[in-house]
Amino acid sequence: MTGQTVGDLRTLVTRRAGLRRKVALLAADASLTTALEQNGCTVLVDPESLDAVTAFHPDVVVAFDGFAAEGAAGFTRLAQAAPGAELVFSFANASASSVLLRALLGVSPAPTSSERDVRAWLREAGFVVSSRDVVVTPHVDSGLSADTEAALRQLFEQLNPDAAADRLLLVAKRGAEASVPERTAGLTTVIVSGGEDAAALEGTLRSAAGQLQSPLELMVISPLPELRLEELAKAAKGRAGLTLVLVGEAPADALERTNFGLSRARGQYVCCLEAGELLDRSHVSSLVERLKAGTEAWALSSPPVDLGRRFELKAWLDAGAVQRGRYVVDRERIGTFPLSFATGLELGEAMVFCRLAALFPPAWNASAPTLDSPRTVNASASALLEAMRSRPLRTMGSLADGLQEPAPVDVVEVLNERLAQKSEVAGRVLGQARGLVERVRDAAVKARAQAKLEKK
Repeated sequence: MTGQTVGDLRTLVTRRAGLRRKVALLAADASLTTALEQNGCTVLVDPESLDAVTAFHPDVVVAFDGFAAEGAAGFTRLAQAAPGAELVFSFANASASSVLLRALLGVSPAPTSSERDVRAWLREAGFVVSSRDVVVTPHVDSGLSADTEAALRQLFEQLNPDAAADRLLLVAKRGAEASVPERTAGLTTVIVSGGEDAAALEGTLRSAAGQLQSPLELMVISPLPELRLEELAKAAKGRAGLTLVLVGEAPADALERTNFGLSRARGQYVCCLEAGELLDRSHVSSLVERLKAGTEAWALSSPPVDLGRRFELKAWLDAGAVQRGRYVVDRERIGTFPLSFATGLELGEAMVFCRLAALFPPAWNASAPTLDSPRTVNASASALLEAMRSRPLRTMGSLADGLQEPAPVDVVEVLNERLAQKSEVAGRVLGQARGLVERVRDAAVKARAQAKLEKK
């Protein structure tokens, strides 16, 4: 742990360590020691062994990257040495954009840890994480083109927002932790968000429960009382291959309810519906099968309007065909991509649709619509661009688009447009002349065809 890095963390670590407490600092850093002492703390600096930590009876233990070298074993021994102490642990983020860029450029990164691994080690040692902070260090020029570096960093951060954090700081203490649902491979979760309209919710529940997909987890989230949900979900109970989860008295915001469901869904595949939407029986199964047959991360069903044969994001936005029930996502294939909706934002659904499309080409074949959605969704491309102006979605560009042959230029049409800009009369005259030429040409073709018939 270098003094410079500790210096960047000094204020944060000191604040987390608290006031007038006994702190075991598992590092030799004079500046951090001084900061802690000025905060009223009694500090044990760089103890020789965990026995010294035990004898000190600390309230807080502060540790850094090197402590993670032994993985869970080190945290387990610390928990035994100071079972009542709070742990403040800071480490270099393995998924940081800066680390990834250096690795891509052939520079060996300093020791890092992934948050997933650290949390697993803490959990194994009996710790529960109570808070989390991120640290972003000053930018260091990588030598790449500035535009290329910016685009790469934004790609990393689209896949994992925590890529912006150079370091992470977790505060943990021994205790019991609520069980987190484990993702089940091959399981599909359909999340139904419903408001106060019981009739609309019941119709969607019947439609979702009748899906051909199996195994299926059906999660219903509504502000209605749970007993009322039990009544509405009678048709789903007892169906083979279906697990029913009811969450009553939920938040009023539809996207907040959906996010709640996503945080607790066990399925590898997820589809999110809103009350009032109805599905063809094969809606979910056809999308899941399309994902299983290919390598894409999400699969789209067709809207009730013709959008051509090739997926074009702008066309889907213009059609407003971005309802969350229109697609199924494979959560394994999106990796650390945050599948959640911005609450309180009218563009929330469209924004997730765009974020997915920016990173993951969808599996889509034009076919008959299998979702009937009465909802109109705001998907204005200009409004989305404005909302994301501070952090626009960027890609490195598509080679296919760059190599695509340009469409042939209609010289007469271009000339007509330019003349019309200069003089409305000139443009009208040229248009009349062009029409006359086309009529003469058409008459000549018909005359030749008639002559051939007469010779026969």
